Amino acid sequence: MVICILSVIIGVVAGFGALFFRLLIGLFHNVLFFGSFSPFYDANAHTPASPWGAGVILVPVLGAMVVAFMIKNFAPETKGHGVPEVMEAIHYGQGNIRPVVAVVKALASGLTIGSGGSVGREGPIVQMGAAFGSALGQWTGFSARHRITLIAAGAGAGIGATFNAPVGGLVFSLELMLVSVNAANILPVALATVTGTYLGRELLGPAPAFDIPSLQTSANIMVHLWEMLLMVPFGILMGLFAVLFIRGVYWAEDKFDALPGNYYTRHMLGMAALGVSMFCFQRFAGHYYVEGVGYSTIVDIMNGTLTNPFFLLFLLAAKLMATGLTIGSGGSGGVFSPSLFMGAALGSTFGHVAQALFPSMLIGPNLFAVAGMAAAVGGATGAVLTAIIITFEMTLDLQAILPIVIGATTAYAVRKSILRESIYTLKPFRRGHMVPEGLESAHGVAWRVSDVMRRDFTILPQDEQPHLDPNITIVARDGLIIGPVPPVPDAIHAREKAEALISDRFIIVPEKAGLTETLRALHRVGGEIALVSKNPSSRKVEDIVGVISAKEIVEAFENLAELG
Repeated sequence: MVICILSVIIGVVAGFGALFFRLLIGLFHNVLFFGSFSPFYDANAHTPASPWGAGVILVPVLGAMVVAFMIKNFAPETKGHGVPEVMEAIHYGQGNIRPVVAVVKALASGLTIGSGGSVGREGPIVQMGAAFGSALGQWTGFSARHRITLIAAGAGAGIGATFNAPVGGLVFSLELMLVSVNAANILPVALATVTGTYLGRELLGPAPAFDIPSLQTSANIMVHLWEMLLMVPFGILMGLFAVLFIRGVYWAEDKFDALPGNYYTRHMLGMAALGVSMFCFQRFAGHYYVEGVGYSTIVDIMNGTLTNPFFLLFLLAAKLMATGLTIGSGGSGGVFSPSLFMGAALGSTFGHVAQALFPSMLIGPNLFAVAGMAAAVGGATGAVLTAIIITFEMTLDLQAILPIVIGATTAYAVRKSILRESIYTLKPFRRGHMVPEGLESAHGVAWRVSDVMRRDFTILPQDEQPHLDPNITIVARDGLIIGPVPPVPDAIHAREKAEALISDRFIIVPEKAGLTETLRALHRVGGEIALVSKNPSSRKVEDIVGVISAKEIVEAFENLAELG
């Protein structure tokens, strides 16, 4: 009962938070672009040309200076998209997120987006809602699994309130936030999401995110068979693009991290390049196009204002570069909105090309644009069900449901076959943490032995006696492994030579071996100890980096039980 009440409170905070965050973005945007102290800003309409002229190039740079200061000095974990940090806190931090994260994330992301940064609102609102949920859980003394439920409630409520997508918000939490799904946690998450969405509708209006009448057609209108069949190659194309997007963003991060200077200079350099791109688009194409969340360009694509495939591909490349510059250099914001932008651009391009090649098939480019948004989000983030549902909720395009399902699932499958990690899970993976993707809620499947192995082992020549040692001892001869000795329990065994205590029931596994598969391998040999080696095909003792016993595995799964 208490957790349900807290979830409703989280939903209320998320509803007001969605309004506050939009007003904050609008305030920063209007002050920096026009010198106007007004919080009202319609992201679905193009920003008029700034009176600063070429000086608009410096707008993202000014924003970058302040963003770098806030992130560096108050909450480094707010750098980037935010969702990976929340997932890491869930699976490796017992659901503990510092309360200051909510404040700094709101300010840093609001300023990044408001100054023209090519990022979205979903990452910030997820991290803010999660931080508030975690703070409530900590203040009330809840256990880790209850804190994680409140984190998921905050994330779902934030998504629902921001995008007017209650089902999408709920499924997002089920796919990416919760360690396991059961009756004890789904109800609080649903209550928070519904509360947040209801309040968001009261404060921001009931219209969908993209209120385009031509999309809101009747479900009785059948999609042409050729359009359905073309969704398969289109989904393959979107899956390949998802791989490019993921690798591109992290490539940009690596390149900026390798530049001389510091966080301030690197972020300002990246945003200066973005400023030049914005100014050139305004000067030669009439709009800033790649700045901010990019919803105005998506609306143009859906309304049929942008139809030239070459220009759409150019916008795709420019948005990919702009997102890489923003996130790679150290900005704060989500990847959901850029994914929608690029998915719509590539989808519309595919649709127009198919229409030109097969004019008798009555192919609708808009159908591919909508499906492209779902495919880009599902392929890149791994949250494929969220992508399908939230795209529908943002457009209310009933006709596109079947194509969306085909395109999004195909894109996800293709990306997964090429690149195991999503744009959300790759960051923790690069830090040595495995995080489940989508509905892979069996955390033991994602864990590797390197996550739980012990590094405090002892190496001993075979002709020496072991000491009273609580650690595992590895007996070696001429630098080669003979076998492990379990912890020496008493003085009687300590008088025996190490060779007499060696266990012959052990295995050697690589650092990236899965925890579950290691447990299975131990069971097959009736063993209790696994030696973790940099080169498992060798028996050199110098290659051993850790040891893991059945005890460590059991403790790991006990900790997992506490989370779920």
